[in-house]
Amino acid sequence: MKKLLETDFVLHDKANDTLVKWSWNDDVIIFGSKEEADVDCRGNESVVRCTELSEYWTNILLTQINK
Repeated sequence: MKKLLETDFVLHDKANDTLVKWSWNDDVIIFGSKEEADVDCRGNESVVRCTELSEYWTNILLTQINK
């Protein structure tokens, strides 16, 4: 079973409590570095380490990476 790593980042829209997803399959985009995520960060989004997300989002990401 795969686990989330300290080096995994996502873009989180705190106001809407959503994560940025791929348009073609609705999976959350997981970036391999903070710098990579910073490049795609827009508007209300902020770069968040996957290991610092709420339990709700952590479970969704774990399900995604283990399918």
